[in-house]
Amino acid sequence: MSEQVLAATVELIARHGVAAVTYDAVAKLAGTSRATVYRKWPERDGLLRDALMRFAEESVAVPESGDLRADIVEFLCAISDTLITPTGRAIINASIVSDADDPIRQLGREVLEARLGVLQQRIDAAVRSGELPPVDAPFLNTMLAAPVYLLVMRDRRPITRELARRITETVLDGLTSPTLNETVMSH
Repeated sequence: MSEQVLAATVELIARHGVAAVTYDAVAKLAGTSRATVYRKWPERDGLLRDALMRFAEESVAVPESGDLRADIVEFLCAISDTLITPTGRAIINASIVSDADDPIRQLGREVLEARLGVLQQRIDAAVRSGELPPVDAPFLNTMLAAPVYLLVMRDRRPITRELARRITETVLDGLTSPTLNETVMSH
């Protein structure tokens, strides 16, 4: 039943925003009782956090095949595939336009931090193996993901695997360039 509750929560956020996520609305959409939802998530923010974390984990994972460049291409394609869906677009839009004190903004940050933690582990492994110089994961994430967000959200089209490969090569080649590497490392 937890899966249905989390899916219903994400659907409500996507359709109507965070304000629409009430215990009654979630229970109705999930086909369960309000008491069942409340027992598992006595705090609404916990329900919102768990639903958004599950959505992020299922939709945008950081692969670990051993080939950093191929993994990043897959990561960028997963971001694109998520953003191109009505649910993905709605959740991103809700977090972007929300006020600073809106729970969706804070939850969006928590989801991003969780994803960055996984990405940081992948980057740390690449640094240890000599594939990359030491680099800040949030910076690298921004450099890689920003073009995807821009193209998908602005142009409303998924990126191609070829474009994901070109973005990956451009950013990683820039990180390994001696001149650019000194600039990146000084920030």
